[in-house]
Amino acid sequence: MNDLMKKKLDANELILCLSLSQARTVDIPMMAAACGFDAIYVDLEHTATSLETAAMLCAASVGFGLIPMVRVPSHDHQYMTRVIDTGAMGVIVPHVDTRAEAEHIVDVCRFPPVGHRSISGPGPVSRYRAMSPAENVEYMNRQTIVAAMLETPGAIDRADEIASVPGLDMVLIGTHDLTAEMGILGQFEDARFGDAMKAAAAACRRHGKVMGVAGIRDLALLGELVALGVRFISAGTDAGFFVEAARAQAGRLRGIPVE
Repeated sequence: MNDLMKKKLDANELILCLSLSQARTVDIPMMAAACGFDAIYVDLEHTATSLETAAMLCAASVGFGLIPMVRVPSHDHQYMTRVIDTGAMGVIVPHVDTRAEAEHIVDVCRFPPVGHRSISGPGPVSRYRAMSPAENVEYMNRQTIVAAMLETPGAIDRADEIASVPGLDMVLIGTHDLTAEMGILGQFEDARFGDAMKAAAAACRRHGKVMGVAGIRDLALLGELVALGVRFISAGTDAGFFVEAARAQAGRLRGIPVE
């Protein structure tokens, strides 16, 4: 398991992640670190961000002591291998519905003998330290976080078999897609959503996987999910935080009387 993630988990602390959808410059990960986040993930699924920009943001994050991750847009191996070769310590793969898909992701992201990732040399994650090929492979396998997003009722039904896949580190629940597929978009108080989270939590506990959640801002609900076992929280996006703060400030300023 990634050293920074393990340190947090061993201390029984939450791992707080900021999703980057609009960031294009290296000062944003620096700000994330200054604000108290532990990780960032660059979203390539819902944005126009390039692989080159993702690599720059990830390399900067390593220098700022963050865990840099990338959510890739598909299960295509070229996205997964390229982001972890160029600076990502973690790959978040959306829409994982079956054990076979989880096995494919691990196979792509792990070096032999766990998977079949192509051997690469030193890079940002290893800080370009001189290592033998064997040392580099061992180090990179340990530092790479492989995360599968469960976003459908079918994926939740198969959460146990997905979580059982060796080499998979984290199960991340995409709450908006999941509730949309359930026909209850954003209705997190619905019992069906609660049951889904309990099922995923049980699977993660049984197989020793980190459980994560994305898309929820309500602190009371997050507290309940942490009690279930959630330890990784995708806390929001750069764009979302900017709009929220800017709208609130504009509202306050509009309240100033003009005579």
